[in-house]
Amino acid sequence: MDLTKLSLGDKVIAGSGIALFIFSFFNWLGIKVSSGPLEFSESKGAWSFTLTLFAVLIGIAMVVLVALKAFGVDLPALGNATWGQILLGLGTVSFVFVLIKLIAGPNLNNAADIPGVDKTRGIGIFLGLIATAGLAAGGYLRMQEDKAGGGAPPPPAA
Repeated sequence: MDLTKLSLGDKVIAGSGIALFIFSFFNWLGIKVSSGPLEFSESKGAWSFTLTLFAVLIGIAMVVLVALKAFGVDLPALGNATWGQILLGLGTVSFVFVLIKLIAGPNLNNAADIPGVDKTRGIGIFLGLIATAGLAAGGYLRMQEDKAGGGAPPPPAA
């Protein structure tokens, strides 16, 4: 594995993708039911909701693409699209998925209309949103590096 082959955008993607994977096990969304002095709450991680699951899987795929580059695998050209453009698109999609779920919250099937039932958002979804923003930012940096003709820093002088 040669980390000198990785550009700044690749490193941002790798760090953000790894962070997103770790944060996916935190509490993301939940429900709180209150009735008088009694209170019950339940929260779940990113793996329990479709949109956030897809966001995490996209992040993992992006890290795999960066790792392949670090291992020296030459990825084939994909028509007119550069890998930077593809990574930017994937990072943006994962960000939008988490943002939608942050705004919508968990699906309660109209139970939210019942007094004492509330949707909750845990720290994981906020950290996940930051990590997916990092994926998109890394994709943008990678796209700019591809435009400049580099994509990777020059090898260190011997």
